[in-house]
Amino acid sequence: MMTSEQGERGRGRLAGHAPYVIVLIGVLGGLFASWQNFRSGAYIMAASMLCGAACRAFLPEERLGFLVTRKRVTDITVMASLGLGLAFFAWTARGG
Repeated sequence: MMTSEQGERGRGRLAGHAPYVIVLIGVLGGLFASWQNFRSGAYIMAASMLCGAACRAFLPEERLGFLVTRKRVTDITVMASLGLGLAFFAWTARGG
């Protein structure tokens, strides 16, 4: 039988991965959208990466789950660079 303390710890562990899941769903959604329209899919992926960088910058490490892989500055720099790079790539791409 599970005590209430164990249930709270289990929910806390799952809730800690919510920002990671949001970023992952955004990137996968962007990949799916890029089949129909490359530019909109790239913008969705860029927004998702920038959201991940913002989460890493402002949320405590206990609530970030797998978004914490390196030092805070490195994680923010990498995700923001990828997001801005994707946005720039979508903006300059021909066609759509």
